[in-house]
Amino acid sequence: MLNQVTIAKRIDEFLEELRINEKSQSTLKKYRRDLNKFVQYTDGEITKDTIIDYKRHLIDAGYQPSSINSYLVILNKYLKWLGFESMIVKLLKIQRRGSLEEVIDVEDYKRLLRHAKRRDQMDMYLIMKVLACTGIRIEELRFITVESIQSNYIKVCNKGKNRTVILRQDLARELRRYCKHQGIRHGYVFIGKKEGKMLSKSTIWRRLKKIAGAARVSKKKVHAHSFRHFFAKQFLLQNNNNILELADILGHESLDTTRIYNVSTDAEKRKKLENMKFSR
Repeated sequence: MLNQVTIAKRIDEFLEELRINEKSQSTLKKYRRDLNKFVQYTDGEITKDTIIDYKRHLIDAGYQPSSINSYLVILNKYLKWLGFESMIVKLLKIQRRGSLEEVIDVEDYKRLLRHAKRRDQMDMYLIMKVLACTGIRIEELRFITVESIQSNYIKVCNKGKNRTVILRQDLARELRRYCKHQGIRHGYVFIGKKEGKMLSKSTIWRRLKKIAGAARVSKKKVHAHSFRHFFAKQFLLQNNNNILELADILGHESLDTTRIYNVSTDAEKRKKLENMKFSR
């Protein structure tokens, strides 16, 4: 059994081993400070739930995700050293800042759609609409089938997790018209050159980059999750920042993953500041 006394007692022993392994004094001080922080939080017996509660405590206290992960990395190392690997907790997922700064906006989205339509690339036109209107991942396009679009709900299974994606009625009608026009009677809606095979992820992104270039949309903005990010930002903007619903729609296990979309980009911050009115 692990308890507060055991945790506190063996910190010196753990740090001495790290010192022998030539960890710097500043590193040792940080380890001691962070582990003492956890000891002060605990009281009595320590279980996996205690560690999870501590993680939530750090989140609720307003610590930055990177700081929380720093605390957890050290605590996990100590738990492993103590022989309690089963108590190790997952780190928070941190969305790379740059990828949210480089996201298409509404005007970019409209230009991409117009250009795809002008070039008669209706499959790419609809792929962009599906990604932007549902927030699904590009690899989840395989669940857009002739059979699934007959209703307005798409069953998606990714990484062992199931969720239902709502398909807008107007988009469902467009997809059905496309299938009828293309003579696609069953299976994948977005088919490749080989019969029965879906368009590959690499082919989709190669064609998207070409459309972006022709539409004069920065190619940096058209990346693996750009349409998912676009959907998330638009959903929050138009639905009173409803993080809970967005997390459910995107299939996120943790709200921390979803909260990143609630952070304004530098361009959005500038727009807000420029629009501020000050009394003279």
